[in-house]
Amino acid sequence: MVVAAVVAVTVSACGSHQAAAIRPADQTLKQCHQQWADVARSVKGLDQDTNPSALASRWTTVLATIDYYETSTTATGCQANISSQVAAITTLREFSAKLRPYDMVYQLAQVAATVDSYQAAPLPKPVRMGKKKGKGKLVHPPTKAAVQAALVTLQADAATADAALAPAWSEMASVELTNATAVSSALQDLDFVAQDSADWKRCEAALQVIVAAQHALAGETGTSGSLPDGTPTTTPSSTPTASPTASPTGPATPSSSPSGSPTG
Repeated sequence: MVVAAVVAVTVSACGSHQAAAIRPADQTLKQCHQQWADVARSVKGLDQDTNPSALASRWTTVLATIDYYETSTTATGCQANISSQVAAITTLREFSAKLRPYDMVYQLAQVAATVDSYQAAPLPKPVRMGKKKGKGKLVHPPTKAAVQAALVTLQADAATADAALAPAWSEMASVELTNATAVSSALQDLDFVAQDSADWKRCEAALQVIVAAQHALAGETGTSGSLPDGTPTTTPSSTPTASPTASPTGPATPSSSPSGSPTG
């Protein structure tokens, strides 16, 4: 006779009760759920980011997919599904990072501290641009007044600049990230819309003044090593060169998910 489940019987002074022993399959499912919980923690709150470059709607779908698996009653294909979703998350993060230079509300938040530091510190000395020390064009740091004026411009126009890019943001939220051609085309569309917006170009010019101040503060004029994450070091080109590859990523539910499960 084959027993489907092992039952352990424990006896106490008050009587006896039966406690079902944990089956290997149950343990595997528990471990799978724990791993999905770890994945969920890694993206917690990203669906609440209101910056357009954050692509919150995509993260909402990612979180729905994770929740589906985190509460699934089967561990079949667990590791493959987790690997697929983690790869999708990585690609979505990388894609969002490519959009940051166009997001002026995001940029404003990134550079505000730089302006405070620049105003509080002595004006940096001019630096000669050139490979040989002491030679090359003498580059003067922006004046404190110019940096403050740049911040005021960003504060006044950043939201309007982002709003002007609304059609492009919508495209970024739906483009298929596994299609390199589509991604490249979408990024070019974003740049085209940005360059066609007076508000955006005004913000971008102001941002470059603050970027120059950041370089000067760091003693690294002409380099980008100390810039805040996502800060453009030059005006975005009309032909983005950093589009994602066609690797199988993107916030889509793995192909092995059951019918009716959330998709990304």
